[in-house]
Amino acid sequence: MFRPQIQKTQTLVALAVFCAVMVYWSFHSTVVHESRGYEDKINATDIMSSALKSLKTFGKTEKNVIIYKDIDPNFSGLIFKDDTKLKTGPGDLESKQTTLKPNFSALVVDLLIEAGVKTGDTIAVGMTGSMPGANIALYSACESLNVVPIVISSVGASMWGATDTNYTWLDMENHLYNENIISYKSIAASLGGVGDCLRKDGNFGGAESRRIAEKAIDRNNVNLIDYEVPRGRKNLSKSIEQRMELYRRVGSLSSYSVYVNIGGGVSSLGVGGGDKVRKSGVLSADVVNSYDLNNSVAKVFAENGIQIIHILQIPKLVKNIIPWGSDKLPIGEGKLFYDKRYNLLVTVFALLLSLGSVIAVGIVSHRQIKKRMSTFEPESVI
Repeated sequence: MFRPQIQKTQTLVALAVFCAVMVYWSFHSTVVHESRGYEDKINATDIMSSALKSLKTFGKTEKNVIIYKDIDPNFSGLIFKDDTKLKTGPGDLESKQTTLKPNFSALVVDLLIEAGVKTGDTIAVGMTGSMPGANIALYSACESLNVVPIVISSVGASMWGATDTNYTWLDMENHLYNENIISYKSIAASLGGVGDCLRKDGNFGGAESRRIAEKAIDRNNVNLIDYEVPRGRKNLSKSIEQRMELYRRVGSLSSYSVYVNIGGGVSSLGVGGGDKVRKSGVLSADVVNSYDLNNSVAKVFAENGIQIIHILQIPKLVKNIIPWGSDKLPIGEGKLFYDKRYNLLVTVFALLLSLGSVIAVGIVSHRQIKKRMSTFEPESVI
C-alpha cells in the first residue's frame, strides 16, 4: 500500500526526536550577561569586605567585642547581644545578619543606579545605629560610584544593632573614616529613640541613655542635633528642622539626587512612618506623598519632588536576590551580578531547522503523491 513520507511512522518519530533535540539545545543554550553596574557592584563588595574585616579587628582588639556564634554565625562582630541603655526597641536578627553581607552593597549600588544617581552626584542620607551593615553598604556603594553622601545619623539602635555603649555606630563610622576606607562621615547626629532624644518610654531611653549617646557623639567629633526632652513630640519637629537646615547648608534640596533612609528613624520617617511606608527600594516622590507621612525628613524631600530610597523591610528588599539571615552566597554571585538569557541566535537557528525539517518532509511527500497520481491508471483496476 502506498504511503507518502509524511504518513510513515519512522518519519514522524524521526521528526519528533529531531524537534525535541532542537528544543533541548535551545533551552540549554544560555548566555550570561553582566548586570547593570557590574564593575561598580564588584568594587562595592570589595570595599565592604575590607570595611567589615577592619571593623572586626578593631572591635576585638580595641573594643573588647565578644562574638556570639548563636546570633552571629558568620562572625562579623557587628551583631550585639547586650541589652544596654542605647537600645531603642525590638529588632529583627535575621535582617541585621542579611545586611552584613558584602553583596548587600551591590544591592545598594543597584538601587542608586535605578534611582538615576550618577558619578559626582550628591545624595542626602539618614542613618541609625540599628543596621550597621546597611550603613556600611551605603558608604561602600557611594565610594564605588563616586557619589557624595551627606549623612545625618542617630546613635540609638534597635535590638541586635549597634547597642554597645563603647562601640556605637558613630565609633564604627569614625574608624572606617580614619582608616581611609570611606571618604565621608556623618555631619551631625541625634540621640535617636522616642522623640529623637531618647525620651523615656518604658524600659527604653532616659537620662542615662542620653548621657551615653552624647558621649559617643562627642568622642567622634560629630555635631549634636540639639534637643529638649520636656517638649516631647515638639522636640521631633525641632530635630527635623535642624536636619533640613543642615542639608540645605550643603546645597538646595533640588541639588540632591535622592534621599536615602536606612532604618526606622523617627525624624527620617515621622511618627508611625515605618508602618505607613509599605514598600522598600526606590520610591518616587508621588508614591511617598501618597503615604501621607507625618512631619519628617522624607516627607519634606518628597514634597520637593525628590525620590526616596527606602532601606527597611529587609525581607522584601532582598527576596530572591540575597540569601536570608545567615545563609551565604559567594561574593559576586547571583542575579545582582549576572543575568542568564537564552541565546537568541541558537534559538532562531533551532526553530528554522525544525520548521525546515517539517517543510522538507512535506515537500517530499507532496512530490511522491503527485508522482503517484500521474502514474495511477484507473482502467487497469477494471
